[in-house]
This record gives sequence, C-alpha cells and structure tokens, in this order.
Amino acid sequence: MKPTLPCVSATRAPKVQPATDAMQLDVLRRAYFASAPSHRRWRIGIDAVIEQITAPSPRGSARSIAWKFPAIQWIDDVIIACACIGGEQQAWHHVQLANTWRLREVAELRLTPSKATLLVERFWRELQVDTRRTDLIAGMRTYRGGETLGRWLISRLLAHVESLPTGAMTRGNVDTILDTLPRLRTLGFEVPEPARVPQAT
Repeated sequence: MKPTLPCVSATRAPKVQPATDAMQLDVLRRAYFASAPSHRRWRIGIDAVIEQITAPSPRGSARSIAWKFPAIQWIDDVIIACACIGGEQQAWHHVQLANTWRLREVAELRLTPSKATLLVERFWRELQVDTRRTDLIAGMRTYRGGETLGRWLISRLLAHVESLPTGAMTRGNVDTILDTLPRLRTLGFEVPEPARVPQAT
C-alpha cells in the first residue's frame, strides 16, 4: 500500500489593500512636518503642498495621488517649488544658485559655452514667466515631486536643446544624459560647491 501524503489545505494569500489617497495624505503630512526647517523657512503650509502634488497634470488627468510616493521623498523640493510659485524671490534665487552651473554643464554638451550661458539665462526667464501665469498650468506649477527638482529642471532644459534648429538629439539621448549625471539630491539646505557655482542672475 502506497503511503499517503499528508493533506495540506490550500490557504489563500491575504489580500493586500491598495494604498488609498487618505493613507497617502497621512504619510504626506508626516513627511511635511518632518521637514519643518524647509516649510518654516519658505512659509509654505501643508495645504499648498497637497495642492501642488495632487493638482491635475496639464494633460487633464484625474486628481489623485495614488502614484505619488516619490513626492513624499522629495517633499523639500516641492516646498521650494511652492515658494517659487508664490512669488518668493529668495526661493527663486536659491533654486538658481543650486542649479545654474549644472544646467550650463548640460547645455555645453551641445553648445558653445557662450551660447549655453544664453540658453540657460533664457530658460530661467521663461520658467519664471510661465510660472507666474494663472490661466494655465505651466512652469514650476507642473512640478509634482516625482523626481528631484534639479533633475526636473535638467529634463526641461534638454527639451529646449532638442527644439533647437540644429538639434538632432533624440529622447534616448536625453535619457542617457540624465542617467550619467550624478545623483541629484533634494535642494533643502544643501550648499552648492562654491568653486563651481556662478553668481545667480
């Protein structure tokens, strides 16, 4: 007689409840209050941060934060973006000081140093003008915290470079450049390298 194997009852794996907007908002609030130095410095309230992260995209997608956990990781950058949107010139100065040298280095991959400088200056002007517009979602208003603000700025600058008449840069080239850059950290109170940072204009 063949030995019988013990009968093991099949058990169903417990269902994993998807993260709800309410749950993520709670995580977002905790991250916000953990970043007290940033939101106190720029005088940005939690409601402004939630509004920025959960606002519909320019393409008109539904209002939801079901995919926005990266925004919690980069909440310091979202707070600074909110300050820029609110017209805080010191916030704009902080963002430019931390990123102008990096944007110029990226632009110089395709342009001469003088042309790269002009392109970056025009980029900052257009970004501020677009951000001040209230009739549509543009400029800094489109930043949702899905990546560092520095990487987001570089990606937008590369889009400018792509649109140049002589440009033959493809989307793949843009991704390659972004992937070869050093890991961009949240701005927060990070002090850029003095030897490499030009005076903000």
